[in-house]
Amino acid sequence: MRKIGSGRAGVVLVVSALVPGVSCRREDPKIRELTVKAAQADEAAQELRQAWKAQLGRLPLIARFQPRRPGPYAIPFTAEQIRYLQARVNAERDVSRRALILEALAKDKEIRDLGERLVRMKSDLPAPDVVRIHQTHYGLAMRFLRSRGVADDRARDLIRRANILDRLAPGFEVYHFLEDGVYATWVAQGGAPYSPAEFNRMAVLGEIAEARAHSGRLDLALGALLAQKRSLELEVSELRIEREAFLEDRAALQGEETAHVASLNSLHYLVGERHKLERAGVVSLPFLGRSRAGPNWQSDLFDQHLDLRRATAIQIQARDMGLERIGSVDVVPGSYLRDVHYRVDYSPDRRTVTVELVNAGRFRNDNVVFAVAE
Repeated sequence: MRKIGSGRAGVVLVVSALVPGVSCRREDPKIRELTVKAAQADEAAQELRQAWKAQLGRLPLIARFQPRRPGPYAIPFTAEQIRYLQARVNAERDVSRRALILEALAKDKEIRDLGERLVRMKSDLPAPDVVRIHQTHYGLAMRFLRSRGVADDRARDLIRRANILDRLAPGFEVYHFLEDGVYATWVAQGGAPYSPAEFNRMAVLGEIAEARAHSGRLDLALGALLAQKRSLELEVSELRIEREAFLEDRAALQGEETAHVASLNSLHYLVGERHKLERAGVVSLPFLGRSRAGPNWQSDLFDQHLDLRRATAIQIQARDMGLERIGSVDVVPGSYLRDVHYRVDYSPDRRTVTVELVNAGRFRNDNVVFAVAE
């Protein structure tokens, strides 16, 4: 048995001799030419079938754009429909719709060209037997040889030597060639949903009769498995959602914990001009006595933070406060003592002040005001 063909066409050629002593592999040039044409015709038929399928999927979309157009579309389009669609291309403003109509017209031309090409190819070939249900390759070959006047004994001998296919699917096309004493039969996919090679591979995996007998039970088992699979997928999806929620909660808690720990280990401070802070009631700076919190001292005012685990100094710039120079810096509350708890260093031009926290632990999680005077 010899396979001939390319692309989607699954083709099988089996050759036998009508004269004694001739090898079953002998190929007559005429038969070889016909089988090549048959292979090409079958491939063209499959291309035409695919083009029809693509066009069928496109027609509802075209009809949806023009619901008032009477009558269904034909494949190929009628001359009237072609004129109508060409007019729609010129009138259509929607780019996507215009492209769809142009694509449908192009596919229509392709279908016509493929159809004409297929007709030309098949005109050089004998009409094939289109396999119907329960028909066999052996029976079709015997019928052909009998029609050519070959005796039954000789026909059976030729069929036996030709290795006729055991199984045929409905829709397969079986060609028979008889030239100069050489018999050949060729099986093409035709209108079947799969090629002869694919069909025979399916048969190798198990007897068709056994598959039919078990198909009901297999369908039930498959349905149960699919239901179980959907249930498991749902459970997995719910677990994933729960896991993501847990991870988000954990990340939020970790973030809160980190922020809380940072707050506990930080100095929360406010830098401002002395007279403005006093006028706002944030601090009270008496001429005699220690500075202290004013009546409007509130925690939300202290929006600057110094993580004492990483730094123990605060730098104050005169330009940040709109001042030419810094004359003095008071630390409020006055319970913090200069040169005991902190140290103040002025730059020579008095434009920068650095407050070094000598006893940083004393300032942990506390609110402090740095009142600057020019």
